[in-house]
Amino acid sequence: MKGSHKHTWVAMAAAALMAGCGGGGSGGGFVPLVPPASAPPAAPPPPAQSLAEKCPAFKGRSVAEGAVRVDDAKVVAATGVQPEYCVLTASFQGSSLRFEARLPTSGWNGKLAFIGGGGFDGALPSAADPQFSASIFSERYATIGTNGGYDYPGVRDAGYFAARFAADPEKLLDFTQQSEHRALPPGKELIAAFFGSGPARSYFEGCSMGGHDALMLAQRFPEDFDGIVARAPAGNIMGLFVQFNRISKQVRVPANTLNPAKQTLLANAVLAQCDALDGVADGIVSKPAACNYDPAPLRCAGGADTGDACLSDAQIATVKTITSPVATADGAWSHPGYNFGLENTADGWGSYIWPQAALGGNSIQGMFSDGFVRSFITQDPAFDTLAWNPDQWLARMGVVGGLFSAADPDLERLHARGAKLILWNGTNDTSVSARDTSRYYDQVVGKLGQPKAAQTVELFLAPGVGHCAGGPGADKVDLLKAMATWVEQGVPASAQGLVQRKLDAATGATALARPMCKYPAYPRYKGAGDTKDAKSFDCVN
Repeated sequence: MKGSHKHTWVAMAAAALMAGCGGGGSGGGFVPLVPPASAPPAAPPPPAQSLAEKCPAFKGRSVAEGAVRVDDAKVVAATGVQPEYCVLTASFQGSSLRFEARLPTSGWNGKLAFIGGGGFDGALPSAADPQFSASIFSERYATIGTNGGYDYPGVRDAGYFAARFAADPEKLLDFTQQSEHRALPPGKELIAAFFGSGPARSYFEGCSMGGHDALMLAQRFPEDFDGIVARAPAGNIMGLFVQFNRISKQVRVPANTLNPAKQTLLANAVLAQCDALDGVADGIVSKPAACNYDPAPLRCAGGADTGDACLSDAQIATVKTITSPVATADGAWSHPGYNFGLENTADGWGSYIWPQAALGGNSIQGMFSDGFVRSFITQDPAFDTLAWNPDQWLARMGVVGGLFSAADPDLERLHARGAKLILWNGTNDTSVSARDTSRYYDQVVGKLGQPKAAQTVELFLAPGVGHCAGGPGADKVDLLKAMATWVEQGVPASAQGLVQRKLDAATGATALARPMCKYPAYPRYKGAGDTKDAKSFDCVN
């Protein structure tokens, strides 16, 4: 090898000498041998692109093998507790189903919080709404929410409540059961493309119709989410609208309804009997199951309406209609009625039950049930809902119920994959009755048995709270955080020492706190201590 190197060097020197002699050069003579120049240094890599810079390029991107297209992609600045987001709005091709993904541009926790809509949907939900958990923002979840299968352009007016979208079979299917299930895979695909990896955990949180969707996912699509939070879950949708129609027909007759003075008369009588059942008179009925109030002592002499100091027979019948069960003749659909309490407040019976001048003398229950009866059941926009008899429409109700109902207590598949469900309801909700949610929970326990049920589902009631939020009771609790702790650390929500709070609207400070008690327990005052402090209460059955 050494000799070979020597011969090579001699040859190279000779070649250099020959190149430097004679022929065409001006200087002639010897040219020193110069070693070849080294390669120029590599260019520095381009600076890493931030997620905010990456965001706009997602506009026009297709996912789900072209079935979904991103219509817009933009960065939305942080505001208040909400972080800066890359907001992607996407639509299914050939469909009116849309969804929005909000992706934190920094500090993503690696998890997804899918949020549910409300009412008849028709718009993209916002995690800033009061029913959602604060940790969606504080822990920087990526979020997804759908329009429920269609867009309604405007606020909730008569056209919104008419629910004409139900005449379209595809929109009907998306609204009743499919929208979140369809949006989840392409939503996860976008998350993975944006962050470089998909969510390690996926959770769902919704209230009202979003709570219905939560139960739909738990029952029919249990593989979609690791944990599901169902606030005020309208799973018994057929029974709910039968009761809505029954009550709204009663209160639309002027002689049957209670004016504000009579509402207060009733409310005070209920509090006198039921308020202190939890050990303290604080304007909150914490043990509604024990509040077996009978309005008979308020009856006007002779049963006629003789003034604001009593209730007529027609008005007593209204109270009983609101608080009593109803069922169809075949027993397929039923509703257990609503709790007493908050009969004279906007967050109680005034929220959904009492007629409102702005609605032409109808109630929110009536507006929803009129649209439901006309668009989902009779399929006649001119149908007289005051004459509707559900027993004459059982066949059609069976069809719609097959699409819509989310009251199946068989959660065996959810249990088998280790996913969890938290149910939550205000006791004075006059949309989704706490009695109905309690009944469903009891049915789940009966179906699964107590050991399996305890591993899978827990129910919490919020005394003095209306629909999703509001009322004199403590209505704030981070159930998403509770769910994540249960799923990821194995500690059930009932073992986390959680406290429900009512916040001062002006300062955000805690104005009232109660322990969050697993049903059937309720918070009972210990007999000493600040009645606004959760430490002064125990959870008892």
